[in-house]
Amino acid sequence: MAVFSLFLIGMVLIGMVGTSASLTFLWPAYGVLGLAALLSVGLILEESPFPLPRAASIALLALCGYVLVRAADSPVSYFAREDAALVVLAFLAYGLFLTLTGTAASRRRLVEALALIVGTHLAFALIQALFLPTFWLIPGYGRTITDRPGGLFNHPDHFGGFLAMLVPLWLAIAVYSRRSRPVRIGAAILALGSGAIVVTGGSGPAILALAAGSAAFLALSLVILHRRMNTRSKRAGWRLLAAGSLVLLVVALVAAAPLGRLIDRTVLTKSGELSLPLVWKSGLAQIAESPLLGTGSRTSYLYTRLHREETLDSSSTEPEFIHNEFLQIVADYGLVGLALLLVMLALHAHHGFRFLRAYAAFPPAPGAVVPKSDHLAFVTGAMASLASLGVLCCFDFVLHLPAYMLVGALFLAVLAVPDPMAAALKSTGESRLFPGGGLIFSNRALVFGCGLAMTLLGVIFSRSEYHYEMARRSFEADRTGFQHLRHLHTARQLDPKNPYLFSLSAHAQVAAILPELPEPARREALEKADFYFNHARNLYPQDIFAAIGHAAVLDELGRHGEALTRIREAREMAPHYGNLILAEGEYHLRHGRIVEAEKAFSEAVGARAFRDTAAAQQGLRTLTEWKLIAEQNGIDWRIDPDPRDTPPLLAGTYESRSPADAQVAERDLAGRSPTMDDEGPFAPRPIESPSAEKEPVPQRETPSASDPAPVAVVTPDSLAETNAAPETDGKSPTSVEAASVEAEPLLFHGPPSPGPSKQQAPPADATPISTPRPAPIKPSAAASLYDVGSDFAPMQDSDTFYFPAPDLFPESITGEEAAPVPAPPAILPQP
Repeated sequence: MAVFSLFLIGMVLIGMVGTSASLTFLWPAYGVLGLAALLSVGLILEESPFPLPRAASIALLALCGYVLVRAADSPVSYFAREDAALVVLAFLAYGLFLTLTGTAASRRRLVEALALIVGTHLAFALIQALFLPTFWLIPGYGRTITDRPGGLFNHPDHFGGFLAMLVPLWLAIAVYSRRSRPVRIGAAILALGSGAIVVTGGSGPAILALAAGSAAFLALSLVILHRRMNTRSKRAGWRLLAAGSLVLLVVALVAAAPLGRLIDRTVLTKSGELSLPLVWKSGLAQIAESPLLGTGSRTSYLYTRLHREETLDSSSTEPEFIHNEFLQIVADYGLVGLALLLVMLALHAHHGFRFLRAYAAFPPAPGAVVPKSDHLAFVTGAMASLASLGVLCCFDFVLHLPAYMLVGALFLAVLAVPDPMAAALKSTGESRLFPGGGLIFSNRALVFGCGLAMTLLGVIFSRSEYHYEMARRSFEADRTGFQHLRHLHTARQLDPKNPYLFSLSAHAQVAAILPELPEPARREALEKADFYFNHARNLYPQDIFAAIGHAAVLDELGRHGEALTRIREAREMAPHYGNLILAEGEYHLRHGRIVEAEKAFSEAVGARAFRDTAAAQQGLRTLTEWKLIAEQNGIDWRIDPDPRDTPPLLAGTYESRSPADAQVAERDLAGRSPTMDDEGPFAPRPIESPSAEKEPVPQRETPSASDPAPVAVVTPDSLAETNAAPETDGKSPTSVEAASVEAEPLLFHGPPSPGPSKQQAPPADATPISTPRPAPIKPSAAASLYDVGSDFAPMQDSDTFYFPAPDLFPESITGEEAAPVPAPPAILPQP
């Protein structure tokens, strides 16, 4: 009973916090479920009243094993960890169900736990609709898609789909269960209420899933009741079915155009103006890379950038997922993975359908209109709910949400053992070496092993994700503070495979460079930032957003060729991203390569993704000014300067207005402000001309959830001003006065996403790490930095716990001794 109670607690926790595609809040819940599996070791040798279906069990084990093997061979281990954890979660739910629910009473408790999860979601949705749209489970965090209530899901479509998926279960309990009348009435109310919320919510995929699940429930009910119906009733049923089909056909023909527009708007277009057909097309391009075995776990994070469709709106968020789970599994795991999945589903469906047909052959109870059985209700509801889930899988990435995966695994286990006591009357006549048979023993042993691994990993990664989240929030609140350093140090020790930890560590090194820091100490800090960026690059080479910050650090260190190579490597991973094109244009502009800079800025004006037209046009205007200055001074700007043989382009005395010197002297790239040495007789001065008057930089055409931070471009006045940065009055953007950041909500499914807050822009070289995470959405322009993929962003003035002392312990990584960050006296501790 204790193990079963712990299993139900873990299931409820996952149903409440497993509502996004990231693991930020999930590891504690995973650990509870793993502990339940670990404590089930005493049941391994217990007799079982039922056998397992051999073919279905072997197919399930083959699918899980294949996914885990492919995950171990995936390009980015941090992404593979997410898929591996989902597979182990599903297997634990499946195996624990078979081990712990051998009676009708235990299965009733499980249904009640599912009802508790749905009721909790509905309660939160009611509060969101009436009082606070951002309301969420964990204090200090809030939802960011607030146009519709979403329960504990951030995205309303996922909330609607989850309700729609479970409606057939509540209908089955109301019609077929042997529970008391109040329970069956409550199930009917839950079904009707959930259906009404789905319809009024306006989510196209959720409405289709509701229709599919209801139709499947009706079809299964006809299978059950077919033998109990007289000839007259059967004829009436066939006539009703024919009439309904004819009405649907007429409606489809008459209203084809309006229905097509409605489907395109509500089903085929996601939040953020993301067109699903175009995303599916990029998914097919990923499949073509490796059709048999796939490209690896969650590599759609990478290939949706590489194969982004030209016609996809430039303001659309990064798709991240293909938004079709069948295409997704082919893309990530190949045709082999899809075949194993379909075979496993077909065998389980066949086993459940056989049970329904066998039950339909029983004679009806005297005076009963429909048969009454808790097992029949559970099986009927499970099959119809899985049909509903299958429809959702065609339009969203629901199998990457742990709450969906958990419920789907439980329903498959129901089909594997529809009635655990029915087999007790049958004698197999086999001599079995293990109690319960070889399959039962293997299943229980594997559940114990996976539970042990999940418990240990849950403890480790719960701590590492906590420290990373605390570091991220502390860094956003005060970049020049030191609370985040201890958290980063601890998180790196616990999880050396998280690339975002090292990217954030590098940004923290850059942000700690204060104006008063001596030049040797400043360089040493930049070198350590380079060290962290390199480590992150080894873990996640395709992180294009970290590449921008790394290139800026390399440029500050004087390794200009490596900086340009880093940017161009990133552009190969995302050739259509405007932020990368702007970064390359700014690099050429900084080094006086006018032709290359003009080409890059011109290309950035029409970038397919994350186009920042204002920044690109500003860069072109700056180039026009530079050309004018050069011609006035008799300099041929078409010739690229060679820094080894000639001074930088347009460098010289004040009279020649040297923009190149001005750019180097005044840029704040790594927290460096102009020094007294810059104010000499050869220091640059602003250009007094109408064309050089300052104008406020306009906002982006359409702010997007995945928009990377704008790249710094040089203006004739400042020649160092970052496009997204506010006025700093000549002070470093990393000063204490400018470090106060108000955390704005941001939702993403997957790795971090960039987005500078309104209060402070990041340093020019500290472009925040980003991901595409998510159900694609379109939050406000102000967004949290360094979001690891949690769908729920910190609320303002949230209560969070920070360690009181800074991190005073230098460390080495992978055997290499990293140079400690030098600090100004009594100010900057070493991380």
